[in-house]
Parts: sequence; C-alpha cells; structure tokens
Amino acid sequence: MSGPSGDWSSAPAREPGHVDETALGREARPAPDASAPGRADGRVHGTPAPEYGEYAPAGWVNPVLVEQERQAAEQQRQDAAQRRDADERRASDPNRPASDQRAGRRTSGADRPGSASSTPASVPASPYGASRLDFVLTVGLLFIGLWSVFQALSTGTVASTTRAYVTGQFGEMASPADLSSAAVVRAVVLVVVFALVAWWSVRRLRAHRWTFWVPLVGGVVASVLGAVPMLVVVFQDPAVQESIRRMTGG
Repeated sequence: MSGPSGDWSSAPAREPGHVDETALGREARPAPDASAPGRADGRVHGTPAPEYGEYAPAGWVNPVLVEQERQAAEQQRQDAAQRRDADERRASDPNRPASDQRAGRRTSGADRPGSASSTPASVPASPYGASRLDFVLTVGLLFIGLWSVFQALSTGTVASTTRAYVTGQFGEMASPADLSSAAVVRAVVLVVVFALVAWWSVRRLRAHRWTFWVPLVGGVVASVLGAVPMLVVVFQDPAVQESIRRMTGG
C-alpha cells in the first residue's frame, strides 16, 4: 500500500513537547514541563497555573496576592515599631509635665510585647499629691486644722478664756454669758470650713496636684470667720463699750 503522494520533507517540523489538540476541538498549546516544579510561570506547590480562559484549579494560590499580604504585614510591623519608639521618646522628654510623662510611660509599657497588663510601666514618685513633700505638708497642715477644731468644740473653755482676756483689757463684761453662745457659733463655723478644706485637699491629692496651700488658705479663712461672732459679742457689751470710751477720752 503506497503512501500519499507528495514530498514529506516539505512538512513543517513540530516543536518538542507540542501536542496536537485540534482533533479534540481545543486550542493546541505546549505541554508543561513537569521536570521544573515551582517555577515563576505560575506553578505553586506543584499545582499548574490556570491558562488564559480557564478557571483556577483547586489548590492554586496567586503568588501576587501572597506577596501583597506579606508586604502589608511587614508594613504593619514597621508602623507599630515606629509608634512604640515615638511613645518612648515622648515619655522620656524632661520638658513634658509630670502627669503626661506618667501617662506616656504607662502607654508604652502596655504596648510593649510580653509586658503584663496589670503591672504599671513605672511607679510614680508619690501615690498622692504632686510630690512626697507636698503630700507630707498637706497632711501635716490638715492635722493642725483638725486639732484646732477639737479645741473649738470645747466651747466652755473658749468662752472662759475669752472672758479672762477681755476682763484684763477692758474690765468686767456686763453679759459674759453671751460668750458661750458665740463660742458655739465659732465651733460650727470651724467644723464646716475644715470639712470643705479636707474634701478639696483629698481631691487635689488624688489628682497629683499641688495641695499644701489649700489648708493654709482654709486656716486663714477659718480664723477670720471664727473670730467674727466672738468680736461681735465683746464689742456689743455695754461695759466694754464704756471702757473703750474712757480709754479714748470720749
């Protein structure tokens, strides 16, 4: 049986690995080289990349998306490291207020990996007040004020002491019993002022603010307000008024 006529030498040579798929009704394309897995032509983990017009096979991963996710994670790590460095620089700045430095140290300590959330980054110089000296002065002045209030509650002693002083200066009073009522009013005033001063001092101490001046101002206010009822009773007494007129030549 003779072969078809014509010169076979004129047929074009086929490339190695070429598969003729025209008979199957599909476009012919070169067969993949199985000897080079994991190349940059789309093979990932041994799964061939989809050709043009085909769906991605099961298990195939787009290397472009993988690289994008890796770059995004790396950028997030760099941003977190920059934020931690900025917080540490702000916390160590000596020109910042003390309250801001404590807040910055607490924030940087909470963001540091491996640090316990229940343990503060640093312990403040004083648990209350702007400093230890301020705390000691404030507490000491408050104790002095409390002692003064306890003395003012002994209204009988206050009244007798005031009467003895007035008698030595102006002579015997016409109504010395009025001093007892004035001493009661003075005690009430001192108790109210001390309660307000103590409440305000505690609030400022807990806020780490300078507080020693609050008891000082409160002591001055309490002394002035407490002396008013005693002075009114003394200078309204007829005997004292007559003694003052004699002393002034009136």
